[in-house]
Formats: sequence, structure tokens, C-alpha cells
Amino acid sequence: MQTILSDDELRILFQQDPKTKGDGGFQNFLVSLQIKIDKKTKTLNLTDDDLEKIPRYAFDYSNGGWQARLLGIFGRVLGSRLGR
Repeated sequence: MQTILSDDELRILFQQDPKTKGDGGFQNFLVSLQIKIDKKTKTLNLTDDDLEKIPRYAFDYSNGGWQARLLGIFGRVLGSRLGR
């Protein structure tokens, strides 16, 4: 699925410090999404695996603010249930 992120959505995505890539699944996931962004067009190509992880990280684990961050990045495109 191809999506174009807004400036606000990009700002939220890039709040994750790339140095935290090895700190855990959520951190690694956000950094991997940062790498996939075409910064000129603000386009992000989400794989089926990405689309499965987004709601899982938002809703299936104890929330460390991840739900709000993922809703801020993907809520406009995937809805309040992030594709579920």
C-alpha cells in the first residue's frame, strides 16, 4: 500500500531516534519505516507485514505511547482502528 504522509505525520515518525533501532521491536519498526520514506515525495510503501504490525504494536502490547504515535502517523489513512 502506498501512502503519502503529511508534514505532521512525518514529524511524528521521525521523533524516533534512529540510534534506538536495536532497542526493541517498536523502535526497530519505526526506524525501518523512516528508511523506507521517499523524502522528496513523502511517499511510504507499506508492505503487508507493515500493515499487520501497525495495529498490533498500537493495540496488542502494553502502551508506552505507541498507540498515540501510530494513530498520529497512520490514523488518517488507516482509520481509528489502524486497519483492523
